[in-house]
Amino acid sequence: MAVTFDLLVIGDDAPSLCAAAAAAAGGASTALAATGAVTYGGPSVCDIPNFVWRRLDLQEFGLETEPVSARITLLADGQTTTTYRSLEETVDALREVDADGAALWPEMTDDMRALGESGLAAGVSGTAPNTLSLMSDMRAFADLGRVAGSGEELVEDYVNGGPLNAHINAHALAPFGLGGVEAGSAAALPEFFDEHAWRVRAKSGARSIIGALRKACERNGVATTPAGVEKATADGAKHNSITFKGGEKVRSRYIFFACPDAAEAAGYGGAGQGGPPVAAPANGARAVMRIKLRDRVAPPVGDSSALFQIVDDGSDLKDARAAALGGRIFDRMPVEFEFTDKGDIVARTSYVPKRLQEEGEWRDWTGQDRQLLSTILLNRLVSRIDGLQDQIRKTDLKVVDRTVAGDEKFAGARNVVLQPRRHDAIAAAVTLIDKVLADD
Repeated sequence: MAVTFDLLVIGDDAPSLCAAAAAAAGGASTALAATGAVTYGGPSVCDIPNFVWRRLDLQEFGLETEPVSARITLLADGQTTTTYRSLEETVDALREVDADGAALWPEMTDDMRALGESGLAAGVSGTAPNTLSLMSDMRAFADLGRVAGSGEELVEDYVNGGPLNAHINAHALAPFGLGGVEAGSAAALPEFFDEHAWRVRAKSGARSIIGALRKACERNGVATTPAGVEKATADGAKHNSITFKGGEKVRSRYIFFACPDAAEAAGYGGAGQGGPPVAAPANGARAVMRIKLRDRVAPPVGDSSALFQIVDDGSDLKDARAAALGGRIFDRMPVEFEFTDKGDIVARTSYVPKRLQEEGEWRDWTGQDRQLLSTILLNRLVSRIDGLQDQIRKTDLKVVDRTVAGDEKFAGARNVVLQPRRHDAIAAAVTLIDKVLADD
């Protein structure tokens, strides 16, 4: 007879591992299923908040983290804009490029965090909304209107154009493949300013974040299953029966995806559903490129520990999204990248069309298309990193597709919980799983 669990978490990434370990530490019988796919990411993850750290005692697994040093946007003509975790450092840095923006940054930070703490942004973005209790407050109506609008308009309430405007939009919206003009895209901004949205890396010489979280899962009694769900269907009044490749089965009350990446890799067609900011372009995929170098290159502005965005100006986001929706590969692709401890580079973009359109006909990707995308991404990086071209030893490009609803493996399952794409995915995943289990 199949073993029965309260919860099956599917995913190989940090939010999935944290959710599984935290649920087990809270007393839920929990299983963890790998997707069987490579986790496409970089050396950094969103911050692991104190309440998760304390519950799991992560220091016992050799985990030591440090925040990325800065968020840096590399604009056209050598312009850069930088913000830091420290409010004071950010204001000092912004005075060099945007005196008005520097003056408004503290006010914007306070306002955005207040919006996030109100729960309004979460309600718009598709997670557990708690706005109804606020509707007697007229201020809540105004706040709801702000986060339900466009990201472009919300940023322009504080910064009307210029490099700081492009910087905020690039770092807040580009990970979701948004252009900033969509209704509800403003909901990504309050979370971007949340302290848990800041990214961290394992300290040099310490255990990797993923390795430490796997150990935390083992310590807290999380069961492991084979990789690769074959099918999930309702089984009785409250449970699901999940069959894995190879035929092994388990039963689970809930199936939990801590992020759309895990859902996509597992074949859950709901991965592309939900309201902004989680919804990427309807024809959207993502691309991840790993670049191995012969020798290290000097990082932009001398900072190898930062998280970088490449945009020529703020219009790149809108144009790239429009291109993806139209089935075109944009030649000024916004690119996020960071350096690994070994000096290699991991680059990402969320503005890749799932299918391409040529002479009015839709078609699948070819090897030539992937070569073109690879060339565009490399050209964007070479234009911002001096000496990179001569040091490239090997590149590996992955186009991460979005599962088509209806072609997935979970159509007959119940109680499937999918967390939308979040800046603070770890904090949000553990909070959401606590709520799901408490409401059982």
